[in-house]
Amino acid sequence: AMLTEAAAQGHAEAQACLGEMYNFGQGVAQDDARTFELYSQAALQGHARSQYNVGILYRKGLGCEQSDERAAEWWAKAAEQGYANAQCNLGDAHRDGEGVPQSYERAVELYKLSEAQADAGATATLGACCFDGCGVDQSYAEARRLYALAVARGETQVTPGNLQELNRFIQEDCPLLDQRVVLRGLNTAALNGARGTAVDF
Repeated sequence: AMLTEAAAQGHAEAQACLGEMYNFGQGVAQDDARTFELYSQAALQGHARSQYNVGILYRKGLGCEQSDERAAEWWAKAAEQGYANAQCNLGDAHRDGEGVPQSYERAVELYKLSEAQADAGATATLGACCFDGCGVDQSYAEARRLYALAVARGETQVTPGNLQELNRFIQEDCPLLDQRVVLRGLNTAALNGARGTAVDF
């Protein structure tokens, strides 16, 4: 009753907590429309977690009309406040061109912001970008580092399989990765020749 009262009086955190109760049916009947109403009230007051959640509801069309554009708008508001999950989801939106212009480079910028806050999902996705060379220079070594870090941070659904696949790929196709190789009788200019610049993986 106190939480409902506080939410009615316009307290953003109370609105957010009550919204979560309606979202998950905790102590009240689950209600998408009421969830959307409460999250929106808090979001309009600048509550970052609620802005992120309003984006989720728009993305899924729960309690509102589905809209990738509106989802991205709300994630952008929360991302500007440094909310890691919103940065990651907005990165996904840019990667896939859903509700915003498609841009791997912008997606990577957002993933890096989220990864810097130890977000496991963003860490794993950034690893995939490094593996594929989407928005960043391709680097199997960096992809492996990020995949391992994502697992350590708790992303245990998909990333362990990605890490195993990457390690198998490296063993089969890049056996010299992480090995020190000495080429005798050649200087850097000879190695680079007409084929561009020699770089690390």
